[in-house]
Amino acid sequence: MAARGIEISQLRELEFTWEDNERGQAPTGTCIRSGKPVRRHNLPDEIPKYLLPITLELGVVESLSIPLIVAEKIIGAITVSISGHNLLGEKEEALLMEMAGDLAFGISKMRDNRERIDILEKLEGSLDNAVAAIAATVEMRDPYTAGHQRRVAKLAAAIASEMGLPTKQIEGIRIAGIVHDIGKIHVPAEILSNPSKLTDAEFSIIKTHPQAGYDILHTIDFPWPVAQMILQHHEKMDGSGYPNGLKGEDILIEARILCIADVIEAMASHRPYRPGFGIFPALQEISRNKGRLYDQDVVRAVMTLFLDKGYEL
Repeated sequence: MAARGIEISQLRELEFTWEDNERGQAPTGTCIRSGKPVRRHNLPDEIPKYLLPITLELGVVESLSIPLIVAEKIIGAITVSISGHNLLGEKEEALLMEMAGDLAFGISKMRDNRERIDILEKLEGSLDNAVAAIAATVEMRDPYTAGHQRRVAKLAAAIASEMGLPTKQIEGIRIAGIVHDIGKIHVPAEILSNPSKLTDAEFSIIKTHPQAGYDILHTIDFPWPVAQMILQHHEKMDGSGYPNGLKGEDILIEARILCIADVIEAMASHRPYRPGFGIFPALQEISRNKGRLYDQDVVRAVMTLFLDKGYEL
């Protein structure tokens, strides 16, 4: 209940209702039940006894209640009480009727928006849980890279934010980062956990994981091109990447960001066949190949994050 001119606490104490009982016989309750405007020309004589004290205290003598109607449903009413007779003429009544229509429309839109937001929040929560479950499946098979996808996702989102990309696009990059290695499900476990350097044949199998990830996820209707990001996250600006040898602008900006985040995290972290190199060799790698292998704008954002803003994996 909202009010102007009377303390809201006083109104709440009156315990209005639109039920067909004594407390529902006030103008507002009667209006809601009937779905029609209710005019009271002499309030003290036309209201329930329990309302008489406040009516006399406030000195109101007339009232007009107008229903708020949306799609033929009554969602409430607006009531105006006044302290003089014959102050609500036809013009004032028409204005209040128009106001009631505007209020009903506005309230309906606010409720619709709230419902949409609630649904979206539930869907986003479900999506996050599903994506986390997919990521956990990969990490169970490859314990040496446990946490790799989450760190890549976090770094990629930070890079995208530093570059000033829209919030929705950043969220898509984060989601893709969490599952960017989902295709490794198709790579034999003994290759993933091999403590020695991979052979050319083994590395060829590893290189199938972007396509495998795309094949797994491309039928899911994400709000972002997640499957394409995963397919392209090992492509390089000069066309030397895989699986399709894409070049430059043919590579999604999201995939260019994921590529660099992936390289940095992989170089800085330990692997079964080598110790981690640390963050500065990783930064040297992307800086040295800026514009050739890696997108220049993305590299600049990475340098700002780590060297100027103290970002840590």
